[in-house]
Amino acid sequence: MRSVYDRKFKEQKELSLMVKMIPSPDWFVGLDSLNLCEGNRWKQEVTVDLQPYDAGTDSGFTFSSPNFPTTPPENITKITSQMPNHPANSFYYPRLKELPPIASIKIIRQHRSPDRLTSISNHILPNSISPQRFSATPLDCEVSLWSSWGLCLGPCSRGRVRHRTRYILLRPANAGSPCPELEEQAECVPHSCMKKHQ
Repeated sequence: MRSVYDRKFKEQKELSLMVKMIPSPDWFVGLDSLNLCEGNRWKQEVTVDLQPYDAGTDSGFTFSSPNFPTTPPENITKITSQMPNHPANSFYYPRLKELPPIASIKIIRQHRSPDRLTSISNHILPNSISPQRFSATPLDCEVSLWSSWGLCLGPCSRGRVRHRTRYILLRPANAGSPCPELEEQAECVPHSCMKKHQ
């Protein structure tokens, strides 16, 4: 009989939860079987930092990616600073060993007395997340090298221009240096126009 009681107590003292990140392809944060007790007593307070996970049902890389179902679905995986290993990934910060927590959950035991019941709320408590728990390492923007210059476009009678572009390799974070211009243009004169002027 005691083993049945122990099993029931064990089942009731663990917490599992999952919260979808919005917007995101299929990312979430969560807990699996968090033990809320020490021995046979409830813990007074539990604080846990949460990391992002990929549910394996959508292949998007960024928070606002359009729906791109993963067929067949893949296993749930933890998102890290280097996985998925793609510069377009919103969490891709290869210089970091690990991502700072994306969220934190704080659970506080509520006391009840026979004469007065304490109201229990599932709302987020003010100041429940300490800002110092999160990384403040500044990450500067990094961009690729310029592409080759494009074709010289426009009529010969007016100034013609050509363009070149570059793309973002690493987005800035925590007050890091912002990204420079990603497109550049310059005046040009193609050989066909030079021949007309001669």
